[in-house]
Amino acid sequence: MRDKLEPNIESDDTGSLYDRRVREHLKRDVPADEVATTEALAALRVASHGLRTMMDRWLEHHDLSEGRLSVLWRLRAKGETTLGDLAESLDVSPRNITGLVDHLERDVLVERFADPEDRRATRVRLAPAGKQKLSDIKTEMGSAQHGVVAGFSDEELKQLRHLCLKLARNMIANRELEKV
Repeated sequence: MRDKLEPNIESDDTGSLYDRRVREHLKRDVPADEVATTEALAALRVASHGLRTMMDRWLEHHDLSEGRLSVLWRLRAKGETTLGDLAESLDVSPRNITGLVDHLERDVLVERFADPEDRRATRVRLAPAGKQKLSDIKTEMGSAQHGVVAGFSDEELKQLRHLCLKLARNMIANRELEKV
């Protein structure tokens, strides 16, 4: 991706980065009052795609998926929990959480056990190997994440966080509107 994208990233007169291909397309096909929005969303798509690709490759190197890593992090925070509570906290279906836990259990990263209070429920917790994997990942993630935001000032990082969460809030609001 880098080879295809980087030669197209340029700076305008104000020092702001833009994608030359997108800007050329917009001049021809997009009304002037929609250019800023379209260009910003196109840049977000490129960044999102790059981040997703990088994350998928990194997780593959650790024999994990994003879903499995989410389960491990959640169990680290919760200690032990039922499969139902885990599914709810990750906003996935019970069937999905069962599949994720099946893989993690097979890899000896989590342990399932009967709930002593409710014999119908199954509980899950991190196994020692899962704790070690998270420790190793946390150390490695820190250096990898810093590479992605290399050269960003603290103020730019704060602005990036703010704008990403503002987008997320707008997407949630739009989802709610669609339900009405």
